[in-house]
Amino acid sequence: MTPSRLRHSGPFGDGKWVLWAVGLSVILLLLNSVAELFNEEIPGLDDMMRLQQVRDLLDGQAWFLVDQSRLLTPEGGNMHWSRLPDIFLSALISIFTPMVGPSNAEAISMAVWPLTLLACAMILLSLIMQRLGVSRAGQVSGLLVFIMSAGIYSFWPGRIDHHGFVVVLTLGGFAAIASPALSARSGIVLAMCLAAAMSIAIESLPYVIGLIGFMGLLWICRGHREGPRLAVFGLALMAFGAVFYMFDAPGAGARRMVCDAYGTSHWAAFLVGGWLLTALGVFGGAFETWPKRLALGSFAAIVTLAIFVLVNPACLGDPYAAVPEQVREVWLDGVQEAKSIDTLIQTELSRVIWVFGFLSLASLATALMIWKSPPETRMMRLGLGLIFGLSVIATLWQVRGQTFSHVFGAIGAGWIVGAAFDDWRKKRGPGPILVLGAVAIFMSPHFWQTIGARIDPPVQGADAPVSRDCVFADNFSAFQDLPQMSIHTPIDLGIPILLRTPHNVFVGPYHRNVLGIERATDVLLGRAENAHARLVDMGATHLAYCIGLNETLLYAKLRPESFAAQMNRGQVPDWLERVETGDTAATGTSEKGIVRLYRVKSE
Repeated sequence: MTPSRLRHSGPFGDGKWVLWAVGLSVILLLLNSVAELFNEEIPGLDDMMRLQQVRDLLDGQAWFLVDQSRLLTPEGGNMHWSRLPDIFLSALISIFTPMVGPSNAEAISMAVWPLTLLACAMILLSLIMQRLGVSRAGQVSGLLVFIMSAGIYSFWPGRIDHHGFVVVLTLGGFAAIASPALSARSGIVLAMCLAAAMSIAIESLPYVIGLIGFMGLLWICRGHREGPRLAVFGLALMAFGAVFYMFDAPGAGARRMVCDAYGTSHWAAFLVGGWLLTALGVFGGAFETWPKRLALGSFAAIVTLAIFVLVNPACLGDPYAAVPEQVREVWLDGVQEAKSIDTLIQTELSRVIWVFGFLSLASLATALMIWKSPPETRMMRLGLGLIFGLSVIATLWQVRGQTFSHVFGAIGAGWIVGAAFDDWRKKRGPGPILVLGAVAIFMSPHFWQTIGARIDPPVQGADAPVSRDCVFADNFSAFQDLPQMSIHTPIDLGIPILLRTPHNVFVGPYHRNVLGIERATDVLLGRAENAHARLVDMGATHLAYCIGLNETLLYAKLRPESFAAQMNRGQVPDWLERVETGDTAATGTSEKGIVRLYRVKSE
């Protein structure tokens, strides 16, 4: 095929049909789980809270106000989530509601939005691998590795929190920076992706810094060729940074002086850093050697960091330093996505093997990919190594980083499987096919997940927790028709009740509500006689409880004489009066997984 024929061969030419087939097959397979959404089986608590935030917006809540008025914490239900994901979900629900009704419209929207993001992620991954010089076999392998990795769970039907959106924006930013055209458009796309990712979630910060730094490194190495794109990128970064600062929640003002979300210090860094990048792009041509450009770029980075620190010095501190010890012990240390590798080794060895077994091999593959780079792709592959390395470090700190590290690791893993495939196709014979098989197996995240489950199998039988059963929608269907209540719950039951009933709750699993968490856990960790007084003081009219919830099992383990331990044994104190909600009349261990509602007697 001639080069011109390749350029005009269409979306199904030159083997692209295989990529399309893989992508469409994955989406069709995931459609099998959409039925769960029509039964209101929402994957996680953050997805439930996102849906509640969208409902509030559609019901008339102010754009800049994302606090939850029915979350009766001492902090006033303080939330910090972006409105950007709400735009798309609200639009989808508004479109589908006249056709199928509000409940079905929500279910359809919760399927359409993450699957749309998944399609974008797969397209961007393919584009990135193409721009990095990965063969077609490697591109197909990279998609397959991604599909088997932890990264896919951010795009599962119902996953509407924000992680998938941020992954897509990060991939979009890297695809833009890898554009061979060095065009102004790629600089604008990069700036838009980075500013939007920061506005949505602070978890994007390492990748935002990494991509900005890599853009600067390209200018240092390439000189005047990158100048125009760098100047446009700097201008666009200032513009988009200001747009999201002013028009995303909570808007410009005192509430932006925060570190756990896109705050004034981050915006100031975008403003100053963008201006300096523009100046470098416009006037940096006078500095003809890379050491001079390195010195100038380093100075710009130092000035930007200094502005960031001066605006809000607290952002350099430990974000969890002020969390009370009790909250840390019973909640923060148990948050799945916030666990470090040290904690995982002690509590979830199977997950360590799955997540880090794959990352170890993917790291070796990425290093080999960089070492084997032809000159035209070496810089971009180094950039991939930088972003992938940052994602691995983030995963070591908090395992939630797997959302990014497994996605970027799929590129190197796909490259080496593709290289082994191309070698087999060239040489044939048993040797190359054995190498191909071994590489494909060891680069498969599913292989490491299986090994982890064999070494550290999950708890089965009567001792297995039933946390997911406790949050099924059926548990709360009868709550709808009851008079207005203020219900005390364990941490993980608060958000399901907030979403599925009109009642108030006192706790949610969010770091801005640590006083609410501490107050709520005081009830469950204390003795029953003290719990009564605390509930009355809080203004709780009712208590909801589910035996078998991971959280309450932990309370009983920590404090065997606690109120939670007593409730787990089925010993309900006389100051609680059972409210009949039509649930199964069960006793003993069959109580597990069923939410019971009790009225708190005032005396």
